[in-house]
Amino acid sequence: MVSVYLPFLQKNVVFYERNELKEYLIQTLYNRANFRLIFIDEKKVFKAFFSKEWRETLFKADILVCSSQIVSWMIKVLNGKNVPIIMPVTIFLDFMRVSDEMNYTIFLYGGDKTVIIETLKKIKKSFPGSRIVGYYRSNIKGKELEDVLTNIRKSSPQIFFVSMKSVFKQEKWIDENRTSFMGSIVVSLDDTFWIIAGKKKMPPLWVQKNNIVGLYKTIKAPYNIFRFFRIFVIFLYTVYHRFFGKDFYRR
Repeated sequence: MVSVYLPFLQKNVVFYERNELKEYLIQTLYNRANFRLIFIDEKKVFKAFFSKEWRETLFKADILVCSSQIVSWMIKVLNGKNVPIIMPVTIFLDFMRVSDEMNYTIFLYGGDKTVIIETLKKIKKSFPGSRIVGYYRSNIKGKELEDVLTNIRKSSPQIFFVSMKSVFKQEKWIDENRTSFMGSIVVSLDDTFWIIAGKKKMPPLWVQKNNIVGLYKTIKAPYNIFRFFRIFVIFLYTVYHRFFGKDFYRR
């Protein structure tokens, strides 16, 4: 467990290790409480620099998990502390394993029809005792969405997993429909369902273990100008804040 100050949120944040997160999950459900978990990477931090709405979304999260080497470096420079880097798919599988053992109820929401069905199949195969009380694709609206929200509310899952490719639409959707799963632990998984369904590849395990996912992405896509620009801005922000102690904006 590492406590650090994030200047772009003007907030002290505690980052947990994997085992600590699993224990926190168990303790929270034992106390019949809930929390909202969001992963932060360089794309989300970059947006937080320029979007007050997005900063407020991150500020409201009960738990932030660092999933980026770049963000970990930024926190190290600003706070002098190392925070654990954990990928969304890792936490998903950890929480599913705990749920399988503790008999927690689960609802899976995200992906298209193919992705959610494949995810469900693989999860049931890996965790045959898991209590999945519902699942549905996320590309819906209108009456269909209203029916799904009603189903979520009635099933009242202890853990509600949401996975969308657009992470910003994902968090906006959660904010807009939070009343339908107020009692649930909400975990934002980004593109995890696509990975579980085999539609998107993860970096090799040795890359993940050595925390060089960022370098791996750079080598795989050396001409990703937008990513380089985001990293450059984060670098400037970090150096500027480290030496001058000022933000680019006012909250």
